[in-house]
Amino acid sequence: MTGPDVSPDAASARPRPVERFKPTSGQALGWFGLAFAALALVYVVWTVHTTTGVRIALGAVFFGTLIWVTQVRPRATAYPRHVVLKNAVRDHHVPLAAVDEVTIGQTLSLWVGDERYSCIGIGNSIRGDMKERRRRAVDEADVGRSRFSELRAKAERANLDERAMSYQTFVVTRLEELVETAKRELRELGHQPGTPRHTTAWPEVALLAVSGLAFVVSLFL
Repeated sequence: MTGPDVSPDAASARPRPVERFKPTSGQALGWFGLAFAALALVYVVWTVHTTTGVRIALGAVFFGTLIWVTQVRPRATAYPRHVVLKNAVRDHHVPLAAVDEVTIGQTLSLWVGDERYSCIGIGNSIRGDMKERRRRAVDEADVGRSRFSELRAKAERANLDERAMSYQTFVVTRLEELVETAKRELRELGHQPGTPRHTTAWPEVALLAVSGLAFVVSLFL
């Protein structure tokens, strides 16, 4: 039986995701980098049996792991009661019912009180930020204009809004829906939302540390 302060998801060993949010940038570059590192590793292991080959192999492992944690691994996954924000090596597990606000800038952010929990894999591009600034500029310039100017400004703003519809907007909207659903269900059950927790991607941390140290040592051989 689940206590009032325990997330309902904790009672299940493998809760099923209700939404997987794909990363918005770095995927193509990340997979290309991983493929290049893998090819380099296979090549030197197969053909270059020298100290230089060892250095290249260790460097390929280190930089391949670095590409994985910075470009491919970061993403967000929503479950019935919580959302997991994966970052390079530190992940946030945030109860949906505890979220006060969902925002997106350079990164996706979930606010619980004054605390912010971010995912570096999802965010607006520089171009998206420029569109947002243009939209705000149109709104500000709308004040004090003639009726004709106001209509023209509204048409321009509508055009900007239409072009600004993006995957990032969907992520925020979907998360807000899940937050509202989770809050309503917990109110009906009389449970507390729980508190966010953190986990560390220890396999990635260990691989980075070991391969990086081994690569540096190999330079002195």
